[in-house]
Amino acid sequence: MFKVLTLYFVLGAANVLQGLSPLAGHWEGTMLRGSSQLNVSIDLDAKLNRGTFSATDLGALDIPLSNLQLGPALHWELVGDTTTTLFDASASGNVIRGTFHENSSYGTFKLHRVSQSVAKPYAVEQTSFESGGVRLAGSIYVPQSAGKHPAIVFVHGSGAEGRWATAYLADYVARHGIIALSYDKRGVGTSTGDWRRASLQDLAGDARAAVHTLWLRSDVDRTRVGLYGHSQGAEIAPAIAFRNPEVTWLAAADGPVGPQYNQDLFRVDTYLRQHYSGQELISAERVYAEFVDTARNGTSHDQLRMDIKEYAGSLWLSDLAIPDDNNWIWDWYRKVGNYDNSQAWEAVRVPVLILFGADDALVPVQQSIAKTLRLLKRGGNQRVWVRTFPGADHTLRIPPATADGWPHNAPGFLDMLITFAANRNLNPRT
Repeated sequence: MFKVLTLYFVLGAANVLQGLSPLAGHWEGTMLRGSSQLNVSIDLDAKLNRGTFSATDLGALDIPLSNLQLGPALHWELVGDTTTTLFDASASGNVIRGTFHENSSYGTFKLHRVSQSVAKPYAVEQTSFESGGVRLAGSIYVPQSAGKHPAIVFVHGSGAEGRWATAYLADYVARHGIIALSYDKRGVGTSTGDWRRASLQDLAGDARAAVHTLWLRSDVDRTRVGLYGHSQGAEIAPAIAFRNPEVTWLAAADGPVGPQYNQDLFRVDTYLRQHYSGQELISAERVYAEFVDTARNGTSHDQLRMDIKEYAGSLWLSDLAIPDDNNWIWDWYRKVGNYDNSQAWEAVRVPVLILFGADDALVPVQQSIAKTLRLLKRGGNQRVWVRTFPGADHTLRIPPATADGWPHNAPGFLDMLITFAANRNLNPRT
């Protein structure tokens, strides 16, 4: 995936002296490379001599531009995780045209100025709230329109996710009149605590506190407060809604159902089957299953270490990356490995939107959908909408078709989330 870390936008200094401030404003357009196209936008603030870059399909929002100068000859550099893309362009009125290249790959781009202002149709407020002895920090995106608004909390996936991971989603829904809260997970960004020492129940409690933060606001329509959880966030979504009158709907994307360790076994088995076969595959699956059982049950590592030693030098053993005995993963896995959201799903009474990428390689798609529907039906909940996006992966993105292409959000995903969050008719309390 193409991840933007830094964007350098260098324009010749002469233009500042010439007063060509008409380059200021909000610009939108496309980058073209081969048969691939990427929608992008740039905001230029001439007075403050700064700018930002955004690309919704990349999950990039307001990446700062540095070394910004305004001039007739435009050049900027886009620095990613492993590569740097160089841009050269010229401006004519409300249009910027140019070329870019990355290593031996070349393309073109074109931007149109949409507005001379960089003002957004929403304000961003910084907030903090407490949960289980930790203080969590986040950002609330508030539409400028008057009245009460629907509201949504974005819940993290696994690992060290901060508010930046869902900022592009918060931006999108806020532009459509929905208040959004995106926050830093424990131990990430400016939040205290440590997600590696937390259970999934702890993380669900954090999200419940986030929901309550929005529910207390006077500009929030309390009959339309929901949450969107992806992956691990979808896994704990039913626990967030469990006997929680403040949650009136939930959306769960690419989330497993049932014991957590089963999802882990599926994830690793999917990878192993793509790279190994025969006895190698059998041995690798057996060793990883042994690791999982040892970790989730907190039993002695002795037998596992003996079995690992038997396969020393095997390529698949390196791929499994079994942690050392003192690694934090052992304590963490014991907290989360046996987590089972089945009971919580059965207790969900609010409208539910289930989303999956059809090509998700980390979660068994059809099996997870069937189990979730069965549990909801058992609890008497018939207000369930399911959408599977063809060609989309675990991130709900369509991977690039060629080596020099870009991923794209699954068509309809963002608009479906907007519709679900804003629809009064889905609310059980209206």
